[in-house]
Amino acid sequence: MKKHSYSPSAPEPFNSEPPNTSPKAHIRYVGFEGVDGSRRLNFCVKLPGHDSVDVTFEISEASFKHASGISIQDAAPMAYEKLVELLSTADTFELKELRLTEADIAHYIARHLTSQKRTYSMDGTMRPSDVAA
Repeated sequence: MKKHSYSPSAPEPFNSEPPNTSPKAHIRYVGFEGVDGSRRLNFCVKLPGHDSVDVTFEISEASFKHASGISIQDAAPMAYEKLVELLSTADTFELKELRLTEADIAHYIARHLTSQKRTYSMDGTMRPSDVAA
């Protein structure tokens, strides 16, 4: 019978975080409320070592009237991504009320629409380069 030289040692504590990364914020979308032609999107943000903070985004429904390929329902993922981006550059979070802007919408469209959907410009017309020969 072969003897193994393995001897049990003290268990090492388990660290679920990958090395050289800081713990991440937990962001939860709570819901929205319609208010006078706009929506308020509510999130709960919990940063490591801090109390939870309620964060509200406001976006005008009119901002989506001329945006091709997206709708007001895309506001929640847009706000979530903007919140993640803001939190990636800060250890704390002071702002509790934010806005989604036309620039945020354009940035979201550039990242998320497929090349097929991008064949139309923002005003819905085709570009000459989109027409098949």
